[in-house]
Amino acid sequence: MSEPTPEASGAGGGRPPPPARHGTAGAPGGCGGGDPDDDRDGSGRKPEEGRKGRRDERPAPQPEEDDYDAEKDEQFKLFSRVMAESLGKRTRVPAEPPAMFRNEKHQDIRMWLMTCTDFFGRNSWQWEDEAQRIRYAISRIDGKEVAPFALTYRRQMTGEIGYTRQEGYEFWHVFAEQVLRRFGPTHEAERSLREMGSVKYCGDVAKFLMEMENLNIYARVTGIAWRQMIEDELPIDALRRLSHREYVDDGEWLEAVRTVTRAEEDLKERKDLRGGGPSGTTRGEKRKFEDSKRKVAAKRVKKQYTATEKAAYQKKKAWERKVKKEGSVAPKGEV
Repeated sequence: MSEPTPEASGAGGGRPPPPARHGTAGAPGGCGGGDPDDDRDGSGRKPEEGRKGRRDERPAPQPEEDDYDAEKDEQFKLFSRVMAESLGKRTRVPAEPPAMFRNEKHQDIRMWLMTCTDFFGRNSWQWEDEAQRIRYAISRIDGKEVAPFALTYRRQMTGEIGYTRQEGYEFWHVFAEQVLRRFGPTHEAERSLREMGSVKYCGDVAKFLMEMENLNIYARVTGIAWRQMIEDELPIDALRRLSHREYVDDGEWLEAVRTVTRAEEDLKERKDLRGGGPSGTTRGEKRKFEDSKRKVAAKRVKKQYTATEKAAYQKKKAWERKVKKEGSVAPKGEV
């Protein structure tokens, strides 16, 4: 007895129907149990097969706010900052080495030491050992006047060639102190005090005060003496403005001096631009000054004599010399 053939609709709980053969059940006009699910289009492909290779252009879903971890972000920022600082310290920055010090007249040992300090600070990770700094600084000392000091200090720092090692010579501040004591200026305070007396105010209060303050670094003049040295050079109009109030602190007084004197300089410049003449002279004053110059010039015009007057004058002088020589009196009507 043969098994019954399942229906095309799939009802009855039997096995699924076999695939349809080409050209038989699925062909148009065919008869009998064609597959009802075979809804192919005219191209012979199912609709799902035509959309299989198409790209999905829909936007990706945005991450939810719950996915953000503030703690991890803060740790990442901290790690980035630490890495940047560590790499930055190891990055070599171009630096100009200090010049050779030979103790010449135009060289100042204080400026040379400051240049060395700036050079070491530019790439501090390379100069962490102070003894290495001193060795490099000694290599920048050259000349007959300074070479003996450099050799002696180097040997006393290391204790080589029979020299007794000096404690503390491997520190930079000790080296700077020894260099200043050997090659630094002497009697700087007395020299600066004498130079302060020769500084003159020439219409620029900023330059005048800068020179005085630089010299006073060593002279250290304060109080009444310091104020008197500056007031002796200021114009009377600035002193009048300065006397409107009292100043207890020298710094406050010095700032007031700079302000009021600069105001007087600005006023003088405005007068020059307005009058177009010498400082403090307006147009009316300039005109009066020119008129007075004409009058003085008119008074000093030399008189011009004719030939007859000159001859009579010469004849008179000759007769006076003759009378003086002979002692006689000139007759009337001769002259």
